[in-house]
Amino acid sequence: MRLVPWDPDIQTVMTRIESAALDLQPNFQRGEVWPKSKKQRLIDSVLREWHVPPIHVIENPDTRKQEVLDGQQRLVAIRDFVRGEFAVDGSIEPLDTNIQSLDGKKYRSLPDEVQRQFDQFTLRLYRIVDFKPSEPAELFYRLNQPSNLTGAEQRNAFYGPVRDQIRELVHSLETRGIGKDEFGFSNARMAYDDVICRVALTVKRGTIATKIIGNDLVELYRSEEALSSRDYQHLEECLGMFAEACMTDPKPKFNKATLYSWLIFAVRGVSLGVFNQNSSKTIGQFLRYFFYRGLELILEDKHSEAYPMHILLPIHDDRATSRVADVSSIILRDFVIWCAFLEFSNATEFDNEQLHEIEKKVKKILSNNVIDPDVLGRHILSSGWGELR
Repeated sequence: MRLVPWDPDIQTVMTRIESAALDLQPNFQRGEVWPKSKKQRLIDSVLREWHVPPIHVIENPDTRKQEVLDGQQRLVAIRDFVRGEFAVDGSIEPLDTNIQSLDGKKYRSLPDEVQRQFDQFTLRLYRIVDFKPSEPAELFYRLNQPSNLTGAEQRNAFYGPVRDQIRELVHSLETRGIGKDEFGFSNARMAYDDVICRVALTVKRGTIATKIIGNDLVELYRSEEALSSRDYQHLEECLGMFAEACMTDPKPKFNKATLYSWLIFAVRGVSLGVFNQNSSKTIGQFLRYFFYRGLELILEDKHSEAYPMHILLPIHDDRATSRVADVSSIILRDFVIWCAFLEFSNATEFDNEQLHEIEKKVKKILSNNVIDPDVLGRHILSSGWGELR
């Protein structure tokens, strides 16, 4: 990897931003998080002709287009000021009479000489060229070590095929209008990327019986090999089907742990032939049943004898809010969801030959009459339930 220094003025940088030759929000960035006050301080530094920290951009060797690796918030502040989205704050310490005279003025209202001075202010950029996929990510991590980056933000700096595939899947959710209303939480700090990459790794492994740790996800992103076309198509199909199911009312509310479990439920269902691309309506009905009718059954104490949901649902809820990353909790959540689906399928006369095989496994596990969650989790694991195929 080589870092080539470049000192364009702000006018040149703005031209590249407006022409989309410089991308301020590549896939691995955090989104625009600076408040107006911090943006105003950056503009104040430029007007005083003070130092602005260097900016690092990744340059595509074929198109010569650039993506911001580090320095996104600084460039966003400059862009927004030039676009007239906020004004100069003349009260920033230490007070300067020249800056005070510009208080409240937006870019277009600046005196001509001040506007030219601003436009001609040079920024130090480093163009990153001749790099391996993992190298920009390592640089991004080192540049941002003092920052409170989420794991997903760090991983998405890996400039490789898996990152692009995960982002394509997340984008497919966004184009469907999926957001906080449907999932119960937004994609702030790349939360959807985090969940979907965990599902992707699980699909690649073919099991939920192996714990996923941060380094596993890093290695997935670091790999120069994309997810197999089979696994990617499987994820795309399951995610699309589940996203459509979540457009139901009343809407279910997930957290990252439970969304992961429900996506795995869809993955297993498609893998085993219980669901297909046309099953979103069935899953949508089951979501309503699970999140609303299931609670009513517990309150009314009208549970079935085959599937003791009055015992199982509280286990699911407990493991949805604590110890969510350990294998036992993931296994228990998955098992409870399938028990509830079997009860739902009996109530709605949903019949499927593959579902009968799942039912046999579930009844065998439940025949032990174990109610302690930890012991039940071990029974489920020992039965081979963790395998998805």
